Amino acid sequence: MIQFLLLSILAASPAQQQTEAAKPQPKPRVAASTPDPKSKTPAPKRHPDGRPLGVPYTAVKISDGAWRAVENGKPIIYRTTAFGFTKVSEDENGKIQRMINGKPDEPTEVPVGLSVTEEGNRLRFKRITPFGPYEWVKDKSDLTSLEKLAWAQASGTAKK
Repeated sequence: MIQFLLLSILAASPAQQQTEAAKPQPKPRVAASTPDPKSKTPAPKRHPDGRPLGVPYTAVKISDGAWRAVENGKPIIYRTTAFGFTKVSEDENGKIQRMINGKPDEPTEVPVGLSVTEEGNRLRFKRITPFGPYEWVKDKSDLTSLEKLAWAQASGTAKK
């Protein structure tokens, strides 16, 4: 009986292989990196001078990623961001541009949570962060402008 079952299984195997070989094989899957030539997607609309959508036609390019326009009698700067465009005033744009150029404005306020203690010729700074307190020690002659401002405020010599 067992021999009969084994013979029937072995006899059926080549027949099944032949029918599977006769079936059309599916095409291998290809990554969707190339567009489908059958689908026609319209080209994105742009202004005649090549400026992206979101910037008014009357705006004038003033630098890479910045355009100036006048809205309601006030100059507005359109700046590109990772999320599209944002409208800023000329003062804010100047501050942003100085940061981009590597020359940020000097701080005028000490951040909340920054404390300073004097230890001889050195100062210990402590700042509270969401990850816990952050501390650093600096010589009085090596201070940044923010550290100088914090030290002046802590010692009571800050300009009012």
